[in-house]
Amino acid sequence: MPDLNGMMLFAAVVRAKGFSQAARNIGIPKSTISRKIAQLEETLGVRLLQRDTRNLSLTQVGALFYQHCSSISDEIEAAKATIENTHNDVSGSLRIAIPVSFSQELIANLCSSFMRLYPNVDLDVQFTDNDVGLVGEGYDIAIKYGPLQSSDLVARLLLERQPILVASPGYLKTRGTPATPQSLANHSGILLGTSRSAPIWPLGKGEQKTMVNFKRKVRVNSAVMVKQLALDDFGIAMLSNSVCKNELASGSLVPLLQEWPIEPFKVYGVYSSRRQLATNISVFLDFFTKRFNSHESLQSLMM
Repeated sequence: MPDLNGMMLFAAVVRAKGFSQAARNIGIPKSTISRKIAQLEETLGVRLLQRDTRNLSLTQVGALFYQHCSSISDEIEAAKATIENTHNDVSGSLRIAIPVSFSQELIANLCSSFMRLYPNVDLDVQFTDNDVGLVGEGYDIAIKYGPLQSSDLVARLLLERQPILVASPGYLKTRGTPATPQSLANHSGILLGTSRSAPIWPLGKGEQKTMVNFKRKVRVNSAVMVKQLALDDFGIAMLSNSVCKNELASGSLVPLLQEWPIEPFKVYGVYSSRRQLATNISVFLDFFTKRFNSHESLQSLMM
């Protein structure tokens, strides 16, 4: 029978994207984690992780096994929460606004796991790109992209993602590869945004930052659709490197103008400062950050 501690440590390594970070997160030696996972692989008779001096990746069976280990981890957290919240039960309702461009499948899985962990919390989740009023429209939390305007709201940074310009080899063969930001004006762009989003991309950082125009071929508010349109040779797109990591590795998408690094996308959880931070808001934001990063850790480690 597999060792439960080894399974938990394996899940922690996947979520942390490596042994060193997992060791820092858990507070135990890296050598101990490595030994436990080696013992787990020996017990199972399969290789779960592929290791070399620079990279760590999941094997196919490792990816499947991780999903079960992650579920077990959730159940253990739920059991701990049951004890910890005996005298301070997390309950009530949460009304949450989330941008349409977020993966609805991912959010659905996240909310399902959250409600299993906190069964006394009721969720009302609305996908919208409107600038919702937290107090006036009865929202407890709004998930928003930064930068944010100053207000009486409290903004908590949840995650950052590095954007990158990409295009397919087919598109570049037909239209050529842009050599400078200014040359993007002669290219078709696939814009991730709303009806109010202008065909402008901010390239570079600090004093090097410049705003460049492009010819908008299509505008959609789904990162999945933007990636697919780029794969189908319709133009250049700006996506987070985590969204197109597999396509970059396979060569089906090519990075462009990498000497012009782009400011990271920042995602915030925003709530009203008119009252103290409610426990259910706090635990949801904690859970959102942990599970969102855990999901992308799995995706980035897939072979």
